Amino acid sequence: MAFALYGAVLVAASGCASSPAPQASTPPILQPVPTPMPTPVVELRPLQDEAPAQSAPLPEAGATPTPAPQRGPAFIALLLPTQSKAWRAAAETIRAGAMSAERTLAAPGTPPLRTIDTSDNEQDILAAFQRAQAEGAVAVIGPLTKTAVAYVADNAQFDFPVIALNSFSEETLRRPHLYSFSLSVEAEAQQAARFVAEQGVNRPVVILGDGVLARRMGQGFIDGWRADRNAAPSTLTVEGTDYAGLRAQLDASGADGIFLATDTRAARRIRPFLGNMLPVFATSQIDPGGLGATTLVDLAGIRFLDIPWLADPDNPTYDFYKRARGKSNDLERLFALGVDAWRLAIVLRDTQPAAVRIDDGLTGRLTIGADGVVQRTLVPRTLTAARADAVPEAPPVEPLPQ
Repeated sequence: MAFALYGAVLVAASGCASSPAPQASTPPILQPVPTPMPTPVVELRPLQDEAPAQSAPLPEAGATPTPAPQRGPAFIALLLPTQSKAWRAAAETIRAGAMSAERTLAAPGTPPLRTIDTSDNEQDILAAFQRAQAEGAVAVIGPLTKTAVAYVADNAQFDFPVIALNSFSEETLRRPHLYSFSLSVEAEAQQAARFVAEQGVNRPVVILGDGVLARRMGQGFIDGWRADRNAAPSTLTVEGTDYAGLRAQLDASGADGIFLATDTRAARRIRPFLGNMLPVFATSQIDPGGLGATTLVDLAGIRFLDIPWLADPDNPTYDFYKRARGKSNDLERLFALGVDAWRLAIVLRDTQPAAVRIDDGLTGRLTIGADGVVQRTLVPRTLTAARADAVPEAPPVEPLPQ
């Protein structure tokens, strides 16, 4: 199962009834109790104008008043659309990661993790957010979709860390304590541009495939190259199946490196026409997991950046998470996202964002920029032909007699 889960792709369409008018007043913001931490195409409509204050009618005799939410012990809320069919698999995988992190890394006294199940309706998510806040949440992990992140940013008031699991849109209200932690393909492609330059490439050419995601990869690489070199790389667009013509354009471009802004299927068709004279780079979308031996032969040698959880699967420290890995790298990336989101929620409760640094994150080395965006430094990977390129072990040699 492949999920387009990078940056703005996490936007789902759902129908919903219009929301009721907001209450005339907003519950007071309750300050969280600090706890010592270990180091380690819903259409958005503006809220209606607030109605003038009116005297509340007296309750009828015998009526039972609705009790206010009771604030209980401090907890970390995991706000995920597990009730949405479209996002259930992604949400449950992220939850598995966060719960695994809590089980493995929580110190005594750490606020427990509580899952709050929601639909993908923004108003439902906002209501769940506010309910968690009233009941004692001292940090929130979520929402997951980009529209929900913007809706909560516009309508909620909070003074505790909120780790949004998507990138900010241009319209998202930036505010203190709100952080964007995502698997953004644009950010990855920008980082890939720096990686390509570090490999000695001076004149890269971007081969642009079909589709929105391919265009986002290509634009991310172009933006990254401009930022690093103050120049735009050449771009070649794949038109139909004219791969021989693509090769002729490549020869005429004078490029000394290739960046494939494509998915795995397109890359496999294009790669044989590129030859072996120039280094070929891509994003981690080149490896969704479960690739067969023949596909790996076709793509062998392509270099890209990926998360440590996938680049170094034999790291012994990963055994503590007790994760039985599946064939889908997309889901494995989401598991890693859940682990690191929990770690960020913990550290941000008593650490200023500028001072946050998690060097051993499963999704990369983590820092937080002044814009509230969590930055992930990735590690290099190279696709290999199912160990066909591995050097056989040398036979044991008996020592010479003395």
